[in-house]
Parts: sequence; C-alpha cells; structure tokens
Amino acid sequence: MNSDLTNISPTFYGISMVPKNKWREYGFALLTIAGSDGIVSDPELEWLTLDMAKEVGVDEEIVADWEEFDFEAAELDEIFSSFNSSALAGFSKLLIYDAIRMSSADGDYALEEKEQVYDAARILRVPQEVVIAIEALVDLEQAANKLRLTIL
Repeated sequence: MNSDLTNISPTFYGISMVPKNKWREYGFALLTIAGSDGIVSDPELEWLTLDMAKEVGVDEEIVADWEEFDFEAAELDEIFSSFNSSALAGFSKLLIYDAIRMSSADGDYALEEKEQVYDAARILRVPQEVVIAIEALVDLEQAANKLRLTIL
C-alpha cells in the first residue's frame, strides 16, 4: 500500500483511500467554517483533533498543524483552491457534512457557521437542497444519539 494514502472506513465515508496531505487542508477548511462565529470551541476542536482524526487515521503532525492554524485569517477560496474534489467521489458533500458536524459539536450551530457552510457549498458547487438535506441528516443523527443515551 502507498504510504501517501490514508485508509479510511468506506462504510462511513463511502471512500477508502485519501491522500494524506489532503487531510491538512480538509481540517483547515473545517476550522475556518467552525471558527466563523469567532471561536473554535473546545468541543469543536476535540471533534476534529480527537474524534475525526482517530476515525480516519490522520497523522499527529497534521493534527498539530490544525491546532496551530489561524482560522480567523483563512479564506475558504484559497483553501479550496488546493482541492481536486473530482478525484474523490462525494468529497465536497463529505466536507459539508463534517463542517456541520464539527460546527454543531458544541451544541450551537451558529448563524455565522451556517452561512459559512453555505458559502463553502457554493464554492464547492454543492446545491443548496443537498446542504439542507445534510443538515437534516446531522440533526437526525444527533437526535438518535440523544435517544440512545436516554434509553440506555
């Protein structure tokens, strides 16, 4: 296996191999979106650096870069210019999905975050109705998690 690729769960993300260097920019985009309300809260940062990083096998060096990233000075257009989303089927929709999940990790999907998600979707050519469906999916997943915790 090529060491420049990260093997991730195709059952969750629908893809199995991602170039390792793309995770850096992916995280930068998520930080820029989640930080659009002025802060990347501890739960949001933990979602990225612990939960997602572990889920997809991101190297510690990239996680350290995420933790040092200046999201306030970042521009999504510049971050996305390095992406070749056509190389990964559904990549743009996955980024929108993860941006909503991360932005909601602190229990507050702020208006500024939502606006930044829609701006990212515009840049990535994800239709608005798809973003609305992804938001509904994230809401449904959060409700299912709360129900599970209540019952069990």
